[in-house]
Amino acid sequence: MFNQLLSLLSTKGKYNLCISALFFTFYGLSAVAILLSVFSILFNLVDEKTSANFMATFVLLFVLVIFKGICNMVADLKKHEAGFDIVQQIREKMIIKLKCFSLFFYTQERLGELNTILHKDVDNMSLIVGHLLPRMLSDFLIALCVFFGIAYLNLPLAFIMLLPLPIALGYLYYTIKQAQGIEHHTNSALNDMVSLFVEYVRGMPVLKSFSHNKRFDQDLFEKIQYFGENSKILSRFKAKQLAIFSLLIDLSYFSLLSIAGFMAINAYLSLFDFLIIVIIAKEFYKPFAGMEMHYMYYLSALDSYKRLGKILYADVIPDKITGKVPIHNHIAFEHVHFSYAKDEFQIHDLSFTIPEKTMTAFVGESGSGKTTLAHLLLRFYDVDQGKITLGGVDIREIPYDELLNRISVVLQNVQLFDQSIEENIRIGKKGASQQDIIEACKKARIHDFIMTLPQQYQTQIGENGGLLSGGQRQRLAIARAFLKDSPILILDEMTSHVDPINEALIQEAISELAKNRTVFVIAHHLKTIQHADQILVFQHGQLIEHGNHQSLLAQQGHYSQLWYAQYASS
Repeated sequence: MFNQLLSLLSTKGKYNLCISALFFTFYGLSAVAILLSVFSILFNLVDEKTSANFMATFVLLFVLVIFKGICNMVADLKKHEAGFDIVQQIREKMIIKLKCFSLFFYTQERLGELNTILHKDVDNMSLIVGHLLPRMLSDFLIALCVFFGIAYLNLPLAFIMLLPLPIALGYLYYTIKQAQGIEHHTNSALNDMVSLFVEYVRGMPVLKSFSHNKRFDQDLFEKIQYFGENSKILSRFKAKQLAIFSLLIDLSYFSLLSIAGFMAINAYLSLFDFLIIVIIAKEFYKPFAGMEMHYMYYLSALDSYKRLGKILYADVIPDKITGKVPIHNHIAFEHVHFSYAKDEFQIHDLSFTIPEKTMTAFVGESGSGKTTLAHLLLRFYDVDQGKITLGGVDIREIPYDELLNRISVVLQNVQLFDQSIEENIRIGKKGASQQDIIEACKKARIHDFIMTLPQQYQTQIGENGGLLSGGQRQRLAIARAFLKDSPILILDEMTSHVDPINEALIQEAISELAKNRTVFVIAHHLKTIQHADQILVFQHGQLIEHGNHQSLLAQQGHYSQLWYAQYASS
């Protein structure tokens, strides 16, 4: 884990980490030097040395105190900068990575868990890099310096000081393995609780409407209780484990103290050396005693790092950056096989073509595979067998950015952001001028409405465009598509839930947007696709009919049944 975290740090982050560890080392060694200076003063008093000796020692002591304070300040500043760096680096990489996953990833990962990973787990990495690593490195550097210092005074005592440590460290290593399992169960319980709580809050309107049904409440109470019980088990285990480890460290120091005392009593060791050894030996044991803190940080971070790894190191959609760029924009599905999972919805040996600059409509009941075909074209998923070609080139051979740049998507459920109207439309084309945005809005039949708003294009529209009507949101999405100006257009018919005025404006905008483009329409209202160049009819993932509107009606097949089911009364 530590190696991977260090590799994620920027060059500046690594520099700050090293500087922090170095100055924490100076800080610790200056504390040892201050102790030695104080003892020097005491021994000078006993020996009745001259005032010049006292003055020199006090000046040294003053310099050491100032130096210690400066080292602490620099080390503390640099450790926080290193901690901020790892958080920034991880979150930037996560944002980039999340855009590279197939949609299947988001069916597996729960929103609550992703939220926990992005906040709690990333912050835990800051604790490791900003607090644990510099302190731990400096502590062991200090311990190394102290060991050589004691070895210089008395080599046998230096090795006696080392002997009991393997027992204590072996015990800690063994119990860490046990604690990891408990920590994993506790964090899983936390994720379950958070995910259910998010769902609970989102579903509050429904829950209040059916307040007599307490099943959801009971499930949430059980998740909270389960998390609480796991937290108690983990706390009890850690308390017992760390108490025993601390006892073993104290026994190590007691062994050194006893043997050094025996040597001093029997004149094998001077009183000055005895006092120096037993006092600075505490600095040698400090990093090992501090393993309690390091261990707690490590356990907390290890499980967090495993969850982060599910994003940072997960497989993404393969992308051939130097792949082929097609010249034309006709689309072909050739013997395509696809399924989301075993024994679920399947597409089997599907073949059809969409000629360039024509409109093809996809018709069928919900669950027949229409939206899945759009997702496959966009490579939100990859086909299991067969291939999809664009301009005669397998879309898996086209650089992914090039593929997405060629396709504009206007969906029934528009996704907008809590920003201004201008910024929401500019998503269609990075760096677009305001004049480009205005022209796109005019074509989308939304400009006149925007100009009636107090702040016009700078108006904030709320979360997911909550301050706009459904029809207005959809016309903003159409404006994005005009701004992007891609040769291929995917339309999920958007007039299902809008008023007649908005429906007419949307139809006008769509008719203009579709001109001279290869258009892929997911149709719900069959009247809107009567003039499509071809209509493909699907059922359970299979293509069962194709032709234009008149020929399909004449066949008296499934399309005809759908048509008369919708418009029998008229």
